[in-house]
Formats: sequence, structure tokens, C-alpha cells
Amino acid sequence: MQKPEFIAGNELAFIDFMSKVRAGKGRIGLISHNDLDGMVSGKVANEVLKADFVKFVDYIDVNQYLVNELRELKVDFVVFTDLNIENSEIIKDISEFAEVLIIDHHRFSEDMNYDRITFLNAQGFCAGYLCYYLFSKVQNLESFDWLVVCSCLSDWLFVKNEGWIREVYRKHNEDFKIENNSFKKGRIWELQEDLSAAILYFRPNLKRVFDQIGKNFGQIGDLRKYSDEVKKEAKKALERFSKESIIIGGVYFWEISSKYPIKEIVVNILSMENPNTTFIVAEKRGNYYKISARRQNKNVDLPKLMKYLTQGFKNSSAGGHIPAAGANFPSEYYEEFKKRLRNLKLFTSFSVQSNI
Repeated sequence: MQKPEFIAGNELAFIDFMSKVRAGKGRIGLISHNDLDGMVSGKVANEVLKADFVKFVDYIDVNQYLVNELRELKVDFVVFTDLNIENSEIIKDISEFAEVLIIDHHRFSEDMNYDRITFLNAQGFCAGYLCYYLFSKVQNLESFDWLVVCSCLSDWLFVKNEGWIREVYRKHNEDFKIENNSFKKGRIWELQEDLSAAILYFRPNLKRVFDQIGKNFGQIGDLRKYSDEVKKEAKKALERFSKESIIIGGVYFWEISSKYPIKEIVVNILSMENPNTTFIVAEKRGNYYKISARRQNKNVDLPKLMKYLTQGFKNSSAGGHIPAAGANFPSEYYEEFKKRLRNLKLFTSFSVQSNI
């Protein structure tokens, strides 16, 4: 297994946190992101933690309401996985009544290692892999290797741990090749597609997906029948994209409307087929707009771009990775978001090589 290089926190701090947990003297809350990497990292972590409370949320849901919910549940330990948390005050509030562990891989602006807070972050690995690596030090989790590979594929983070992924593929009688996206076939690729789509079908109530995933290779219960419906919806949406999308500020922009929250599937397919193009897909859900941005050649700093486009928006969040980022904000800011996009100078202010 490839050892991650942690740029915040360290393995000894993780072991120290787990020694307190395994003393068996407290209630545990597990909070993870509501996508496949969040599902996998939560599943792997919970195999060891056996949490009393499990919840899947979006970035913006790490707020005071969550603090109050955890306080009312009287948890003694809270573990966050795959959540890009920018408001450290929220975490500090939780640390007043619980020990906190955060395992993440997003770019961050603050090292949140404080008293009663353990923060581990490594770049270039998905959160599912980081949890698999760390919690494997406590318990044998090899039966979940196929599931962890699914999270690596879904987040397109499979270069640094390519050797390990190849071994897992061989174990399950498949061959992993990055060249020409050759890995986009076979049973493991299909499993990550089915799981990703099923999550969109059941979101925000993801307990059904969580419970259906088993240890045995490919054990996902009846989720495929739901994922097929989502994939059909995504195919129809892709057919509409060329007719309805517009170019704003050098970016292909599209506001999608669909029965399921499929913008991630659509924008991922678009960017894989056109790696040198920037795509931004917006989707209104309730009183919020949710944004997904992609550019696979990594020439544009998308987290920086998302933060610029949403700067000053109340009750909003933005972040991610250079080739894949997102944002959430109240619908009242939508026109301002598009106005900023129209005035964009993409390759002067947001080039990866730029220091602006």
C-alpha cells in the first residue's frame, strides 16, 4: 500500500485518537460527504468505529445546526471524512463537548490541529484511500479494497497509488491501465458507476446505499436497478447540453434541470471527453444553487475560481481540487454569480501557473 505524505497531522496523532475511542468509553458520531468518496471513506471508517450516529452531508451542512445535533446526541467523539471544512469555529464548537478527528484530501487554508482536534490531510489521494490506509492500522480491511478503488476512480485520484490499485485489479481478475482511459471498462469501473448513480438516486437519504454495500467483491444489493434509472436520465441530459449550454467568460456554462441531481455525472463525462475545456454546470435544488466545475488538464485552478465567483455570498461554500471543484450558495446570488463569470479572465487570474 502506498504511504500518503500528510501535510497536516500525522499517523501518531491518529493512533492516539483511536486509542481513546477503542477504550470504549464514549458515543461516536461519523459525518461524511454525500458522494461516493464520502460513502466509501465513511463505510471503511465505520467498520472500525461502529459509530452510534452516521450522517452524510454536503460541505455547507457543516454548520451550527450540525453542532447542535451532535451536542443533543451527547457524542464524545466525532469523525469527519471527505469534508472540505473551511469554518474552523464550527469544529472548535464541537470540540467543546467531543474529541474530533478530520480525515480529508481537499486543499485547505487552515491547519486545524488544535486541542481536542486531530486533522489529517494528504493531497493526491481520495479520502476513501486515506481512511483505508489509516484504519487498516487498527483492523484488517482488505475485504474493502475493491470498494476503495471505486472511490479512487470516482475522484480521479489514482496516480500516486497506482501500484496498489493494479494489485487490487489483479486480485479481482482485471487489468488496470491509465493509458487512453483504458480502465473505463470492466466490473470495477461499472461498480463505481452504479454506486455513484445510486447515491444520486437516494440523496439526501443515503442510509439505504450505506447499508447495501457489503464486504464481498461487488456486493451492492439491489442498487443497480436504481442506478440504471439515473444513468438514463444523465444520457438524456447530455443530449440537451449542446443545444442549451452557452459560453460565458471562456467557460461552457449550463443550468441543468432533471429529476435527479445528476450534474456531477454530466460534467464528469463532458470534461473527460474534452479535457482542455472548462465546464460549469449549475443545478437549483430547493433554495440553493449547486455548482460543479471541471477541467481535466489542470490548467485552471478551479477551487480558486469557485471561491472568487462566490466571494461574499452568505451561507455558501466553495472548494475542491484543481481539476474538479464545486460551490453551493443561496439562489438570490445566482445572477451575481453569472455576472462575475461573464467578467472572467480565466487564464490570467486563475491559471495554475499564476500567482495572482
